[in-house]
Amino acid sequence: MAAIRCPHCGSPVKIRGSRRECGYCGDFGSISSLHPSEKAKLMQAATPSVQVTVTVTDTSEEEPPRRFSRAEPEDMVRRWDFDENEWACRDLLIAAFPQAASRWSEEELAEMHTMDLLVETGRRDPQTALEMAKLLLNTAEEHLQNEEAANQLLGWDLYDLLASDDMLPLPVEELKWDDRLARQLFQSAYVDRPQEAILNACGRLGEKELQRKLLELLDCNPFPHDTIGY
Repeated sequence: MAAIRCPHCGSPVKIRGSRRECGYCGDFGSISSLHPSEKAKLMQAATPSVQVTVTVTDTSEEEPPRRFSRAEPEDMVRRWDFDENEWACRDLLIAAFPQAASRWSEEELAEMHTMDLLVETGRRDPQTALEMAKLLLNTAEEHLQNEEAANQLLGWDLYDLLASDDMLPLPVEELKWDDRLARQLFQSAYVDRPQEAILNACGRLGEKELQRKLLELLDCNPFPHDTIGY
């Protein structure tokens, strides 16, 4: 507050309630005896002030996409719950196989579907692509009897990879000893081109015993499916 001046000598005065007192000349009295300009100072000082602070948030840049640890998408795939991340299958593969995923930039990976990542990896490193496929099947194993989940995995994500002529010798060799993989593929709720391609590959590669074993599994499959030619 600006100094209030004594009407007698002009020195600053002290204000005590409704009275004034000059420490220099000793003059005192009611504040009503102050000069009009000094009264105006008092009135201005007594007027309440409001300070407003406005915070402006810059929304011109989009928030970066949330990053997930391997455990998070793995849990989502295991529960088959993609409410938090619709790309959990792809993100699980990226987290579990960082060396394979390092072939592409983050921007390129963000544009890929799970199927794209598997197929592109299969062209460069078929063995790693097969391990990726097995990870998805093992993680979602409890849901392979569910038509929606089986269609998504075998009828979409893994479809092109498992039906690729260049890729087929690897799963055929794997199926000779991996009974778990055999059950996942031939006793799931989805049977179509991938299983047919594997059976045909068994015939071409002379794996008749394996072919018979897989057909037996298929015959025990409780889900309706078209007859497979081989």
